[in-house]
Amino acid sequence: MILIKFFILSTIFLVSLFSSVQLTIPKDLVRGEPLLFSLDIIGNDITLPDITDIANNSVQEVSSSTSTNIINNQITKRVKKIYSLYPTQDFLFPSLKFIVDEKEYFSKEQNIVLKNPQKTISSNFELSLKAKVKELYVSENFILTLVFKYKKNANIIDLSFEKPNFDNFWYKQLNDSKQYKEGDFIIQELKFLLFPLKKGILKINPLKINAQIIDGNNSLSFFSNATSNVKIYSNELKFNVKELPSNVKLIGKFDIKTQVDKKEIKQGEAVSFKLEISGNGNIDDIKDIKLDLKDATVYENKPIIKTVYEDDKYKGIYTKVFSIIPNKTMIIPKISLEYFDKDLGFVVLKQSDEIKIKLLNNSIIKKEELIQKADVKVKQKQVIKIIEKVSIKDRVMFFFLGIIVGILILGLYLYVIKYKNKNKSNETSLLKKIKKTKTKDELLKLLAVYIKIDSSLDELIFKLEEKNDIKLHKKDIIKKIKELKL
Repeated sequence: MILIKFFILSTIFLVSLFSSVQLTIPKDLVRGEPLLFSLDIIGNDITLPDITDIANNSVQEVSSSTSTNIINNQITKRVKKIYSLYPTQDFLFPSLKFIVDEKEYFSKEQNIVLKNPQKTISSNFELSLKAKVKELYVSENFILTLVFKYKKNANIIDLSFEKPNFDNFWYKQLNDSKQYKEGDFIIQELKFLLFPLKKGILKINPLKINAQIIDGNNSLSFFSNATSNVKIYSNELKFNVKELPSNVKLIGKFDIKTQVDKKEIKQGEAVSFKLEISGNGNIDDIKDIKLDLKDATVYENKPIIKTVYEDDKYKGIYTKVFSIIPNKTMIIPKISLEYFDKDLGFVVLKQSDEIKIKLLNNSIIKKEELIQKADVKVKQKQVIKIIEKVSIKDRVMFFFLGIIVGILILGLYLYVIKYKNKNKSNETSLLKKIKKTKTKDELLKLLAVYIKIDSSLDELIFKLEEKNDIKLHKKDIIKKIKELKL
């Protein structure tokens, strides 16, 4: 019994000798990069703490491996894990509790300090951010140029440019990249168009490029091409961004114009009204323009904004088309546009012209009255009844003629049914939707998108506004749509 107890105690002692917990955490961390920490645990019975959240930072398991080792005839298990988290500020990494072979282990607390990245100084690489302006207004665009230069013999295997995150700036990358040589260096340039979103001192943090290079100093490079990863950081840039005056949202230079396809129309006809704003500046910030016309029904399309960067300016055209059905002669009012002109130093107000739409009176067709003459004499006709006798031969002939006529009528009936089914199967989805509509508003909503396709169809659609009973009018519309094959 004593020998058994001794064997058990010695076994526990030997296991404890081979049990260990190693937690590796970096002391410093570059802001914006992940914190990677690792666990290396040896033992048989291992209980890990819950590592899903540390200091309100979500933790992700990057890799995990388990192996079995035999040391002095003792079998032990080895667990290796790597975790990552993305802290946004300095924090205290807490003490963690591990239980290995019924023994408790506690890691030490550690302060994690986030450091701002510094521009990489190297004789082989250089990454720079350049901008021609330092002071500008909210929503004023400028060009940010990223310049990366490296030596031809730098032994680069791979380059990866991390997608930038320009906080407090709206941006888009321009298709204006270029590569050229300068002495012993190869230079690459990328250009970004940026718009500051708020006032104050705004900062663009250093950008980063990850490079994989052949490491000739590595002792293993004699047998194979050993590689190393190099992080290359750029400089940072600061901008003094001022608020636009008078609470205007646009900055640049713009023009506004409007036009209609006709100024005189008949009752029920539509006027196509086109609004166009062109210029350079933050044209994407133009709000959706509406028309509030009391004496008309207005249908509108979504605005279309086309932009291009050329001649060192961000240019664009804002276009919106309205379809207006006036109830009487009316005036389309001026449309106003305010923007700040930096060159002039003040707010400019641009307005379109008023446009008068004249509604023509409908021509009234007088119906001629039918006048009957009072002195018209009606002659009486003498009716003579003639009674004819029908023979048996004629009756037999009439019987067979009746059968033939019946067969013809039945054939005609079947043909009509087949023709109707064929037409019904050929009906378009639009015709089916029109036939299902029950109210005038449903029918108008369905047909509004087909305005300006055909003038006669437009007239039928606009007359629908005046109709209370739409059944007969719906038939005319269906007939016209079949003709147009819509």
